Amino acid sequence: MARMTGAVLLVGSVPGETATEAMRTSAEGVGDHLSCLPDGETGYRRVFISFLAATVYHGNPALETINRPKPIDGQENWAPQGFDDFWLFKVKDGVNTVQFDRLGYAEAAQHSYQDFCTLRAAGVIPAGVRFQVSLPLTETALRLFLTSAADFARMAHAYEEAMGRELARLVTTIPPNELAIQWDIVAEVVIPAVGEDMFPWQPPGEPLDRYTRALQTLAAQVPEEVLMGCHLCYGDPGFGRFVAPADLSLAVRMANAAHKSVNRRIDFYHMPVPRHRDDEAYFAPLSDLAVGEARLYLGLVHDANGVEGGLRRLATARKYVAEVGIATECGLGRRPKDSIPHLLRIHREVAETLGR
Repeated sequence: MARMTGAVLLVGSVPGETATEAMRTSAEGVGDHLSCLPDGETGYRRVFISFLAATVYHGNPALETINRPKPIDGQENWAPQGFDDFWLFKVKDGVNTVQFDRLGYAEAAQHSYQDFCTLRAAGVIPAGVRFQVSLPLTETALRLFLTSAADFARMAHAYEEAMGRELARLVTTIPPNELAIQWDIVAEVVIPAVGEDMFPWQPPGEPLDRYTRALQTLAAQVPEEVLMGCHLCYGDPGFGRFVAPADLSLAVRMANAAHKSVNRRIDFYHMPVPRHRDDEAYFAPLSDLAVGEARLYLGLVHDANGVEGGLRRLATARKYVAEVGIATECGLGRRPKDSIPHLLRIHREVAETLGR
């Protein structure tokens, strides 16, 4: 029996000055359609993995910062403004071991969870909705920031050790039966889609094998009581997509591989749907999806063509998979704040058709 019963998945980031503001906006918009609610990923986390670059990698004694985002109007800046403006790091010469004490996700979640409980006690967040924490999978957290396979190997080991400690901290503060973990999986999707030659260096092994190994390693540290899912993403850094998916075949292959290889229940998968794709060719690979009782969420909600476009894409998808939930393609944190209530209304209107 599926444990994710909500018709809507909020992928992660939601614009707001505070976690309370972001969660209130989301809960008032679609709270009764959710199984879990993210805190909006406010502050540094609004720019996704740049959070790690700015707060964890930069300044680490084992690492040298070799590039950082350019200043804006003469002021120091930490958020990349383009594909050529990313943070870059290398392991310092003579250093064999890298270590990260904390990644910052557990600390942020602990603070936001208190706000979550306050909103739930006030009736803003419905009873039974879990607190959602989104965490980057290993290659997503590292690949764009490094320049060699050797550095990747050292950093991957350090990252996974540190993420294990983050997970342990999370479940000591947030009751496991009130928690949902979403693995944000971007580099692992983009690299097979465009080919390893997107980068001048490659880690050893096949991309799919690296993905399943990392997911096995980290998922094993998530208690069974915690809901867990995979956000399979083609990237939305705010200044253009890395690659447009040809269809859902790669996402389906990755979901199936996770279901077969991870020795722990995966409760949901999220897959993107570009706004111009409502054709059968895009959705046809869903007929090969084999993920047991996990719920599928498709990112078919777009503000550009509203409810009508969402329903059109949903109708095509349901030719190939009977049970489906809805979402946007990626997080909402880089959208104008005043656009979010309208987008949530689209979610609600599309979700209300799913029982029909």
